[in-house]
Amino acid sequence: MASLKWPTPMTRVVFLCILFPLFSFYGQSRANPRPFPGKPELIVGIVVEKMRYDYITRMWDNFGENGFRKLISGGSSFTNARYDYLVNQSSAGYATIFTGSNPSAHGIIADHWYDRLQNSIHSVVYDESVIAVGGSFGNGRRSPMRMFTGTVGDEFRMAKDFRSRVYSVSLNDAAAVISGGFSANAAWWFDNVNGGWMSSSYYIDSLPSWVRRFNSLMLPETYLDRDWEPLHSSLSYFGLDSDKKDRPFIYDLKRIRRRSDDFGLLRSTPYGNTLTKDFALTLITSEQLGKRGDTDMLVIGFSATAEIGSKYGTFSAELQDAYLRLDRDIAHLLEFLDENYGKGNVLVFLTSDQAVTYPASYNHSARIPGGTFSPGMAMALLRSYLNVSYGQSDWVNYYNAGMVYLNHDLIEDSDISLEDIQNRSARFLSQFTGVAGTVTEDVLRRNHFSAGIHARIQAGFNPKRSGDIMIWLQQGWYERTVSDDQLNLISYDQHVPLVFYGWNIEERNIQREISITDIAPTLSFLLNIPVSPFATGRPIPELLK
Repeated sequence: MASLKWPTPMTRVVFLCILFPLFSFYGQSRANPRPFPGKPELIVGIVVEKMRYDYITRMWDNFGENGFRKLISGGSSFTNARYDYLVNQSSAGYATIFTGSNPSAHGIIADHWYDRLQNSIHSVVYDESVIAVGGSFGNGRRSPMRMFTGTVGDEFRMAKDFRSRVYSVSLNDAAAVISGGFSANAAWWFDNVNGGWMSSSYYIDSLPSWVRRFNSLMLPETYLDRDWEPLHSSLSYFGLDSDKKDRPFIYDLKRIRRRSDDFGLLRSTPYGNTLTKDFALTLITSEQLGKRGDTDMLVIGFSATAEIGSKYGTFSAELQDAYLRLDRDIAHLLEFLDENYGKGNVLVFLTSDQAVTYPASYNHSARIPGGTFSPGMAMALLRSYLNVSYGQSDWVNYYNAGMVYLNHDLIEDSDISLEDIQNRSARFLSQFTGVAGTVTEDVLRRNHFSAGIHARIQAGFNPKRSGDIMIWLQQGWYERTVSDDQLNLISYDQHVPLVFYGWNIEERNIQREISITDIAPTLSFLLNIPVSPFATGRPIPELLK
């Protein structure tokens, strides 16, 4: 059992500075109880990055009563919520949640993609026309302008004549920007350089005073001065190797941190989620969300779980410990909301941007054949094959997330049929060990698939941004990153948690399949606002009764 360490006097002062306005807010709420309203005062969307559905069942016994358990037992829980498309990266997941459409419509096909017109790689929220506000220059050029469709927050703001306010918070800049949408009052993300929360000139001209005060507390310094060790005995964690049973891990974060001006380490510790929660609560109190007569909306993206899972493993002790600590953060958030609004006055929903597949060790233990697919080697061999077929030249421009981008300018100048070279490339790549199949953009563009693997690929395909050939791997196979030093778990697991809690939500468990695209239309119907014209999801009828 980890030893309990009392905070230093300075740490206690820092936390009192944060908690004093929260207590004042509590007092106001207790003194003025309100009846069950015809509309919620506040909507809180919680996105836990890379959360498999079965994390809930696997860790249920270790969760406290007031976090995940409270949400699930006290709300409407969907046990079969899924993404409709095959390869899901975080940015695409966030866009799908908040637009109610798949990448085929919202255009966020991956975390980055190749732009043929500019011959460059596009990061999903990079925008050189805006500048940083409150943070380092390079981390501030962010906006949602690469999205093709608006979000439920945008519809919400317009329907309320912009009286209702929308905010988004995440360590991850893309998560904050995408979930906030085009008309968010502000999107906030974390700056590794100065350890503070920042935004861009797309949203605001300068930091509000409350953000400056919060940043001046330098809570990341406090968190990174700690040891990170398990909350529970290692015997409480599942799937550990026998040699780790006594003490699965302990990390001296102060020693591990490379430079005093580098706060990036916080992202791969559970304290990154705690800092996100701290900032979100301060935002609620400082902006008086839901206290001005109109419903407001806040999206909170907890991204440390994704970083920890990628670094330590899908079922690692570190990740399990991060979820137990996140459970406490969510319990604090729910306690705050219940105290200040009451369960009947706030609408909360929780889901994840993506799930992850089983780790390779589990597939190996189950005797499922598997291996590693190297896109670098595959593209080198494809280039050689096309050189033999069409002559020596650079026929392949780029590869990412199962998509191969051919050199369209060269193909056109060479008077070669694009369909022919796509088909040849697809047939060649389909012969690689571990490749389950390939399909060309021509096939996806000319046909409509209503079911099966091609339908899932088509849901993630956007003709303006996707590659010429889509590749998918067999079960048990993983892709190496470009640097060839780690595995990239391309997510073929679409199953994620989905819970609604609070205003007008009954306690129930719903087992039928739900698409993640249904979340935004459901919110629109609950709030009596227009559904985005490009949303493909449908309102969930069980929540509209």
